[in-house]
Amino acid sequence: MKKATAERLYFIGNNIERLVRERCRSEKHLSVEEALHLFDKLTAAKHPKSDVSTYNILFASVTRKNNPPTTSSSDFFPTIFCLLDKLDRSGTSPNTVTYGIFIDFCGRSNNVDLAFAVFACMLRRGWSPNIIILSSLLGGLCVKKRYGEAAQLLDKMPQLGFVPNVVSYTTVIKGHCDSGNTDLAIDVLRKMHAEPNVFTYSIVINARCRQGNMSSAFELFEEMVSMGIQPNVVTYNSIIRGHLVLGRWKEAIGIFKEMVDRGLAPDAVTFNTLMDFLCKQGKTIEAHKLLNLMVERGEKPDKIMYNVLLHGYCLEGRFEKVDELLSSMSCEGLRQDVRSYTVLIDGYSKNQKVDEAMDVFKKMRQEGVQPNTFTYSILLDGLCKIRKVEEAEDLFRQMVTQGLSPDIITYTTLIDGLCKIRKVVEAEDLFRQMVSQGLSPNIITYNTLIDGLCKIRKVEEAEDLFRQLVTQGLSPDIITYNTLIDGLCKIEKVVEAEDLFRQMVTQDLSPDIITYTSLISGLLKLGKWEATSRLLKEMKDQGIELSVVTFNTIMDALCKEGMVGKGYKLLDVMIRRGLEPDVVTYSTLMDGYCLIQETSKAFKVFELMLSRGHKPSTVTYNILINGFCMCGKVDSARHLFDEMPCKGLRQTLATYNIMLDGLYQAGRVADAKEIQDKMIASGTSLELQTYHIILHGLCKNHHIDEAMNLFNTLSCQKERLEARTFNILIQGMFQAGKVNAARNLFNSILANDVVSPDVLTYTIMMKGLIKEGLLDEFDELFLTVKKDGYSSESVMLNAIVKGLLENGEVNKAMGFLAEMDKSKFSLEASTAASIVDLVSKDGQCHHYIKMLPDFSQHCAKSNEINIDSSTSSLIHKIYG
Repeated sequence: MKKATAERLYFIGNNIERLVRERCRSEKHLSVEEALHLFDKLTAAKHPKSDVSTYNILFASVTRKNNPPTTSSSDFFPTIFCLLDKLDRSGTSPNTVTYGIFIDFCGRSNNVDLAFAVFACMLRRGWSPNIIILSSLLGGLCVKKRYGEAAQLLDKMPQLGFVPNVVSYTTVIKGHCDSGNTDLAIDVLRKMHAEPNVFTYSIVINARCRQGNMSSAFELFEEMVSMGIQPNVVTYNSIIRGHLVLGRWKEAIGIFKEMVDRGLAPDAVTFNTLMDFLCKQGKTIEAHKLLNLMVERGEKPDKIMYNVLLHGYCLEGRFEKVDELLSSMSCEGLRQDVRSYTVLIDGYSKNQKVDEAMDVFKKMRQEGVQPNTFTYSILLDGLCKIRKVEEAEDLFRQMVTQGLSPDIITYTTLIDGLCKIRKVVEAEDLFRQMVSQGLSPNIITYNTLIDGLCKIRKVEEAEDLFRQLVTQGLSPDIITYNTLIDGLCKIEKVVEAEDLFRQMVTQDLSPDIITYTSLISGLLKLGKWEATSRLLKEMKDQGIELSVVTFNTIMDALCKEGMVGKGYKLLDVMIRRGLEPDVVTYSTLMDGYCLIQETSKAFKVFELMLSRGHKPSTVTYNILINGFCMCGKVDSARHLFDEMPCKGLRQTLATYNIMLDGLYQAGRVADAKEIQDKMIASGTSLELQTYHIILHGLCKNHHIDEAMNLFNTLSCQKERLEARTFNILIQGMFQAGKVNAARNLFNSILANDVVSPDVLTYTIMMKGLIKEGLLDEFDELFLTVKKDGYSSESVMLNAIVKGLLENGEVNKAMGFLAEMDKSKFSLEASTAASIVDLVSKDGQCHHYIKMLPDFSQHCAKSNEINIDSSTSSLIHKIYG
């Protein structure tokens, strides 16, 4: 009976061992739960007692299955090491192989400290390490990037009685290469006491190729061949990639042919590397031929290759080829992955086909492929570039709800989009949200927000952000400085801009043409011609050539000063220097001539622009149309207006406003109404500025009833009304003699909270009352105005004095002149002219001159700088 039982237990024990060995030999490694179950069965089998080798097979299988651990390290490692402890207590002692399995697993699982703890335990148990265990420790140290410690262990191995083998050396060599210390890797290669193999050399050759040091890579390659070590496909792939990174296509093809001549078959990496280079060079058709070559060789292209070609065709905008490629993928049974979809979305977005990109995005989700952060970032960028920022914001929120975490690129993209449409407050909120999420803004993020703030003239906030980025340890770059300098110059803080310019130089950043152009623009706005001249000399000394933008900036300043002739000289200078003037150059000159009412010269500039092959812009036409209208040449303006659609240019709101105003000013009300109808028919939305032009035109041309009807229509849209809307109609009513209507409209402003009267509203009312001789009502209104704090306005007092003088109320006017003197206000030219006119017409009024206050102390000092002299010097420097 006892013998039968023993035989049965022996049979069971053998069966369990056989089961473990067979199960562990299968491709599907053990799970933790299965390993625990089998371990318990092995320890339960007393007869025969399981050999440690069976346990080692079990441990090797479970650690390979869970590398890296599929469960959290806090759960997995204690469980596995519990088995090691149970084994020891079961009476079966772990051996060197057992410890080696655990040490190797810890090293590969990024837990090298635990590996050394197991190593120490092994030594305490009296087991001696072997070369495999020491190599595992070396690998573990390299996984943790503790390359120095790995090198020290390699040096100590002979002292421990072991000669490092090729695996040991290669492990440390790879560690040095991964850390960028290729020179140290080559030192180890030279000191090897074992024969290097193809893997050792391939690692170092690949590192040299990545550094672009192809001469060193070839020396190693030749050394390798001379030692009788035959290069493999990996070696050749590294050299091919190295050449391609440096743009050496012919050399790369030469290596490719050499590899084939040696009988080595190119692998997927070879073809991917060559195809990727060709696609980036805009030669996707050639890359496609390589894929066809693979198919002819009986090899099946993988998804990576198709994605490379998709990217290439998208970059070239050849979407018909994209469709063909997607069809081929489908026929090959290759399903599009997140990379494929992202490449397509990127391609459509970069080609301004954002609707198509959105369609791909929707299809992607329908197919169950989850977009990643990069996919969302690309789509956000595409939407922002076409100013669909609200859609981008919705997509951003969707991304977050999907559980994806936006990165720096995502946030910066949306911040840039918001800044581009002037929603800078929202951009600042997003910036703060990003920081609260633990993300550190980079210099691009800061530059983007600084630019946005400067564009809306919040330059002080931009300066605060500049100081913040410095305290965060970031270094401002040339873009940061240029953006802030330009912002300061645009608000005429040129002194602060110059301080920043000097700070920039002390930071070893060289100012470029953009820096100098911004400063020149700022200086010229302040009329500092001599300082501009000095800056131009500095640019010349620094070897910085003037750009078209710089010339345009100087030309604009000259034209605004009325020196259009000198601006035209700059045009000649540009052409002689080989700089082709752009549309802005010509438009600036045209605007200058129009400002001094020399429209014939402006039109000649227009013809010159056309003769040099430049296409005029809408702004160009607007300048000429406005110029002709200002000179009363409305028919010429209308001809240009009608010509725009024939030239492929859309008449904008500004174009319509200019034409409307010109026609109304010329008294051509019927033509103006025709333009207004055309404007509505074109789908152009009428803004309040347009309505103001129409109201003013109707009032000027005595169509007061029509003006009042239009005003009543506007009154139904309360949010549209401004004080200016009321001012135009009140003035029109006074001019039409409708005093009661003007008074009623004014009172309606006071009675309602729709708009608040401004100083011009009160001024118009008081001028009207004075003109109508309603002086008591005027006095009453003036007292009301005085209580409201408007009495100290220079514009109002000048208008009152002028109105009183024109109405013969000289004594009353003198009282207001005294108040002006008390407030230190200057006489406007029109007011002074009224006084002179009064005296010249009536000699009896001459004694009033003695009553006039002395305004000389309030008059602005004349500009002491000789602008003409300064500009001559500036032009000379440009010529020089």
